[in-house]
Amino acid sequence: MKKWRLIGGVALVFVLGVLAGSMGFHYYGSHRSERFCRDPTERKARLVNKLTQRLNLSEEQQGQFRVIIDEVDQKIEAMMEENRPRRVIDEGFARMKERLDPDQRLKLDELRARHEQRMKDRKKKPLFF
Repeated sequence: MKKWRLIGGVALVFVLGVLAGSMGFHYYGSHRSERFCRDPTERKARLVNKLTQRLNLSEEQQGQFRVIIDEVDQKIEAMMEENRPRRVIDEGFARMKERLDPDQRLKLDELRARHEQRMKDRKKKPLFF
């Protein structure tokens, strides 16, 4: 009889751990996505800061990238009805590359490839493991 209590207790702890983990993951994911999408100016500033850190952008390049990101964001919003923002994003990256030196271009290509791979992997993963 004690053996079944032990097995039941371990199973109960496991099930409660899975439930707590999935609820925490859901809360974290919804909170993070709301914060990211809520304020577009914060999202744009975060993107420029990340590109500045990873590509070592100069002040002039940062200003140019801010303008490009604003334009791309406006075009994406306008094109969301058509569901074709990919072309606008490609155009934005091409314009960014024009303002970078060759090493920075390679880093930008690597960053974009990693991001696209993460997006593909995210689509493949099931909601619950």
